[in-house]
Amino acid sequence: MEEGIYKTHDRLPSEAELAKEFNVSRITSKNALIKLAGDGKVYRIPGKGTFVAEPSRDEWARKETYSESKSDIPLIGLIMPEVVEQYSAQILASVETAVNAMEYGLILKQSHHNSNVEKKAIKMMLKIGVKGLIIFPVDNQVYNEEILRLTLDGFPLVLLDRYLKGIETSAVYSDNVTGAYQLTKRLCEYQQKISLFTTPNYATVTVEDRIKGFVQALEEAKMPIDRSAWFTDILHENVIEKAVGFLQANPDISGIFAMNAYAGKIAYQAAKRLDKQIPEEFSIASFDQDRELDLYPILTAKQNSEEMGEIAVKILQSQFQNEKAVQQIMVPVHINDQVIKTFEQEERQTFV
Repeated sequence: MEEGIYKTHDRLPSEAELAKEFNVSRITSKNALIKLAGDGKVYRIPGKGTFVAEPSRDEWARKETYSESKSDIPLIGLIMPEVVEQYSAQILASVETAVNAMEYGLILKQSHHNSNVEKKAIKMMLKIGVKGLIIFPVDNQVYNEEILRLTLDGFPLVLLDRYLKGIETSAVYSDNVTGAYQLTKRLCEYQQKISLFTTPNYATVTVEDRIKGFVQALEEAKMPIDRSAWFTDILHENVIEKAVGFLQANPDISGIFAMNAYAGKIAYQAAKRLDKQIPEEFSIASFDQDRELDLYPILTAKQNSEEMGEIAVKILQSQFQNEKAVQQIMVPVHINDQVIKTFEQEERQTFV
């Protein structure tokens, strides 16, 4: 009734129908209807059923006030692939905090890594009347035409986590090249052959930049760059078994650079199944970290998700104030090598 599905004088489902629909007992549905009748929200006609009553003056006043206040609050739309990992959850939290400080409303939609869903979300946001958009784009080799259209139209827009090559669009993203370079450089200090665990899609800017840093560190260390020793079946249904088989087929691999937190978990679990001693004889470095990875004895690169969300909102706010200049902000990452340092310290103590 509150959502307008049942209007004034519409007949409501029977006690039995309500009990079946909501999977409750008939006593529960009967008591609910009795309470609604007592509140004056419904009326009952013997032999005919229960019907929606006319709203009282107070109810009309509340509805009108709600309608006015809702339209008066400026809205910002946030579109993300999903909010499951620590990284994306922290971005959402920081964006929400910054938007609340502006006294704006925030609408969140998840694209679930689907470009068509992303397009529909953008169109829906525009139809609702959002004042600006913050978009964490789907990994795709082709730019989303809706994002390109927003850019060409000059609509207030900030991209998160990545930028569009060759397109002047405001964006906030991590320093992926330097982060991957620093992680790989640390791996090169200990291991002779390093593999890359990544998705099969190399053509996204984030993956490209991380591979660039990875390769740069290997070249400087004069270590082999063997693409046949790169594991790209990360999205396979039986990924752990696939990863174990890959490591068994490449016994000379003694280190892994994981493209993201998910790949880092796969690398660690596969290595442990083969009884690899980590980090003593086998090293893993993961770009991204989360609560699970924090428990593993591996290197990680932490992206400053809180700062990224905050900066994105500030850029959007500047666009609202007619500052049209494109801003692309690259945020440094933090390398957490405490596990390796602890291991080094223990090694030194052993030989004292």
